Amino acid sequence: MYCAVWSLLIAQCAYEGWCFLELQFARYGHPLNMASPWAVLVQLLSGAVFFAAVYILLARQLPYKGGYHIGPRQLFSAFFIGILFMVQAAVLDNFRAEQFPRSVIATILIGQFYFITLLYFQSELFKKSAMEKEMNALNLLYERQRQQYQVARQNVQIINKRCHELKVQIANLRKLSPEAVPPERIEEAERAARLYDANRNTGNEVLDVVLTEKSLLCESRGIQLNAVANGSCLGFIEAGDLYALFANALDHAVESAVQTARPECRVIDLLVCVRQGFVVVNIISPLRPPEKQANRSTQYELKVIRRIVQKYKGTLTLEEQGEFFAEKIIFPLQK
Repeated sequence: MYCAVWSLLIAQCAYEGWCFLELQFARYGHPLNMASPWAVLVQLLSGAVFFAAVYILLARQLPYKGGYHIGPRQLFSAFFIGILFMVQAAVLDNFRAEQFPRSVIATILIGQFYFITLLYFQSELFKKSAMEKEMNALNLLYERQRQQYQVARQNVQIINKRCHELKVQIANLRKLSPEAVPPERIEEAERAARLYDANRNTGNEVLDVVLTEKSLLCESRGIQLNAVANGSCLGFIEAGDLYALFANALDHAVESAVQTARPECRVIDLLVCVRQGFVVVNIISPLRPPEKQANRSTQYELKVIRRIVQKYKGTLTLEEQGEFFAEKIIFPLQK
C-alpha cells in the first residue's frame, strides 16, 4: 500500500511532465500528433528518461535492508500526503493549464514538489529511527559482552583451580594400594578432570579465556573444537573488543555446528597466525541450513564482528566452501 502511494504520485508526475512537454511543443509551433510514430517515440524516450532518473535517484533509496518496514503512522502519513498531492493534480486536470495564470500553476507545481519531498524525508526519518533502534540494541549487546569478559575470566580461573586440586587428589590416590582404590575409579576421575581442564595457553590471556569457555560449551554439545592460535599477535586489540570478537565468532560457529544433521560434521577449526605482516584469523564451521541462516541472532553476531574489525582497520570475508562456512579476518600487524 505504501509503494502504491509512491507509484500513483510518480505516475502523476510523469503525466504532468508529458503535458508540460506537449504545451512547450505547441507553444513553439510544433504540436505533437500522437498518431505519428515520431510523437510516440518522443513520449517513450521522455518516459524512459524520467523513470530511469526516478529509479536511480529515488526508488533505490527508499527500501531499508532490501525491504519495506512500514508502520501504521508512516502509512497514514503517506496516505494524507498522497491525498493532498492528488487534490492539486485534480485542480490542474479539471481546467486547462493555459487558462490559469502562470503564478497559480507555479504555486501548484511547487506544492506538489513539496509533498513529494515531504514524503521522501518522512521515509528517511523512519529509516533513521529504525537504524537508531538497531544501533542501540547492538551497542547494548556489545557492552554486555565486554563486561562479560571479567565474569568469564573468573569462572575459568575457578575451573582451573578446581581441576588442579582434583589432579593433586588423583595423584595422592595413585599412591594408595589398588585394593583401597580400584584403578578403574582413578581412570574415571582422570577423564573427568581432563574434561574440565580445558585451559588454553595461546600467549594471550583474553583468547585463553574465550577458548576455555567455548571448549567447555563445545564439549557439552558434542562439538569438536580444533584451535591453533598464536595469541601473542593480538595484543593491540583491547581486552573487551578481543573477547567480543572471538566470543561472537565462535558462538556463530557453535550454533552452525549444532544445526548440522550429521554428527561427524560438527567440527570447528580456528586458526590465528601471522602471515606477511598481517594477523590472520580463520574460523571454519559447518554451513547452516538455508532457512536458518538469516535469523536475528546471527545478524547481531556478524554486526558486532564487523564493528570490531572496522575499528582496528581490518577486513572481514565470509565464504561458503562446500558444506562449510569460513570467516576470514585480516588485521594489519601492529606492535
